[in-house]
Amino acid sequence: MASIQEALAMLLGADSEAKNITEEAKRKAEEIEEEAKRKAASEREARLKAAREQAKAIVDSARASAQTEAQQIEALGRQELERMEKRFNENAPAVIKGLVAELVNAYLQKARGQ
Repeated sequence: MASIQEALAMLLGADSEAKNITEEAKRKAEEIEEEAKRKAASEREARLKAAREQAKAIVDSARASAQTEAQQIEALGRQELERMEKRFNENAPAVIKGLVAELVNAYLQKARGQ
């Protein structure tokens, strides 16, 4: 009977040890899982941050390009306006003289009865 009791005590001890080992393994697995989740979340956040920074850089670059283009268009428009004003100032006196001459001729012809 003593050997049965010893065997039973050994079995109970082994069962208890197996439970402890199982619980320790579960706890360790949970720790590993939590650490993996934290690392994954951290990596995800880092990727999102990098993507946001890249998007911001693209938007800033596009904005700068658009501003540069708008300034160039404005400068070209201003140059064209200056050329038009110069041509007007150069050609207006001759056009006005021609119109005045035509009007004078028209009035003279009316005055002469023609």
